[in-house]
Amino acid sequence: MSTMDVTPDPATQQEAATPSWWRTFDRKLESLGEYLNPILVKETRQALKSRQFAVTFALVLLTSWIWSLLAIYFRYPGILYSPDGPFLMVGYLDILLFPLVVIIPFSAFRSLASEREDGTFELLSISTLSPRQIIIGKLVSSIVQMLVYLSALAPCLAFTYLLRGIDIVTIAYVLLCAFLASVLLSGVGLVLACITRQRHWQSALSVIVILLFIFLFVIGLIISYASVYEDASWREYDNPDFWSATAAFFSVYASYLYLIIEVASAQITFESENRSAGIRRGILLQHFLAIGWFGYLALRFPREEAILMTLTTILCLHWFIMGAFINGESPVLSPRIKRSIPNLLADRIWRNWLLPGPERGYFFVVTSLVSGLLIISGVAWVNTLNSLSTADAWLAVIYSAGLIGYTICYLSMGKLILQLLNMIFRADIFVSVILHLILLMGGVMLPLGFQVLTNRTLDPNFNHWTNPFWFFYEGFDDRSFVTTPLIGIFIFFLMIMGSFLFLLNLLLGSRNFLPNRENDPRFQPELLPPKVDNAADPLA
Repeated sequence: MSTMDVTPDPATQQEAATPSWWRTFDRKLESLGEYLNPILVKETRQALKSRQFAVTFALVLLTSWIWSLLAIYFRYPGILYSPDGPFLMVGYLDILLFPLVVIIPFSAFRSLASEREDGTFELLSISTLSPRQIIIGKLVSSIVQMLVYLSALAPCLAFTYLLRGIDIVTIAYVLLCAFLASVLLSGVGLVLACITRQRHWQSALSVIVILLFIFLFVIGLIISYASVYEDASWREYDNPDFWSATAAFFSVYASYLYLIIEVASAQITFESENRSAGIRRGILLQHFLAIGWFGYLALRFPREEAILMTLTTILCLHWFIMGAFINGESPVLSPRIKRSIPNLLADRIWRNWLLPGPERGYFFVVTSLVSGLLIISGVAWVNTLNSLSTADAWLAVIYSAGLIGYTICYLSMGKLILQLLNMIFRADIFVSVILHLILLMGGVMLPLGFQVLTNRTLDPNFNHWTNPFWFFYEGFDDRSFVTTPLIGIFIFFLMIMGSFLFLLNLLLGSRNFLPNRENDPRFQPELLPPKVDNAADPLA
């Protein structure tokens, strides 16, 4: 039986010898895919293959097509001559906001909550992935879904630009804000998914979360209509102040996104790990951002002492909320955390604020508030060398001292009460937040109740000494309020009381304030239990 040699085609040999650039690029992409976060790959595959994504994506395409036909029908023939780009842009943006604000954040919430309900999260926790990698993988998976929805509506958005009335910068700016809002809400969904593990509480929480996202979607509809169609005065792209405000907004947004990622990562981290370090870095970053941006405004507009007073209000609100959570931390340090404490005393003191615990956290909050007061006083003094009057500078400093004194007193009293409660039961973070809210509401309601019981009327001249909101309102409304002698004496008393409560808390928590390093017994044979020699086997 004869055989015949088949000579290969020279063109095929040349193509196999010299692969095309597309094949080379495809191979490189495939090799780079091995370095991607496996959670990202898994979540993206599950999301894009799910029925929920298929239905939502089809509805987005269908509603955008219907809106295009209806808008052209109702605007015809004026659409041929008038700039109707903003009118169509509002409709497309509202269609896009539904998956960005409702569907994708709720999917991120359910993706983590379902794993904790079904018990599959334990498999992730024992893998080589860190908790931060798990959270970032799920968050980036949500970002991939956002990009798919944005690409679907890209032709429609380009159509609005061709209809005139809206520029490409506005389209890009609005879409970027919607995209960033969706990323932040997805992070919030991941945080809320870690609140509880019980299935019945997860069901109730799912209803609350979906209602929250629907409410935010309605708010987004109002904002989109007002910013795109109703009001165009904010589009000052040739004004440097607009871009400065944009940079401030993006920096604050980045700090909150970082804080959300750290909070979500801490909730799925083992209790033996340090779950407070990343969170405290985030809140300290926000502290410096607020001081930096408002300090820049105060130095640029030195005659406006209200800028420094606004900075004080923001710092007090920020640290009171964070302090209410920090005071409820567990005082127990695991052996793993103790082994990470530096040996050098100076280094141990410098990094002490990163260790978990209410004593160190309370000291961290109070020193941050005091540092804010010192910086505000320094900026006010610098502005007196420019054009700020000495009286206005003293107004800002006295107001800041009073409001910060209120904050320190309430946080100090809350921590003292929590120490008493810990003798009876373990007061966790939830109890701490509720306690601080009760203290604050008690300080607001106590003078109101006393005034009604004594005078049976609400006298506007009545002094609500325990109410920080009264001090805030009167300080902004009447500039001579904080300079009166009676208020000055009260602020001095408030600072003395805050200092006394601070020293009392520091004294009671001095035992746990600066912990010592604990060495690993595996590397110290003298700390290991003695070996017990086995008795000789009588049958040997």
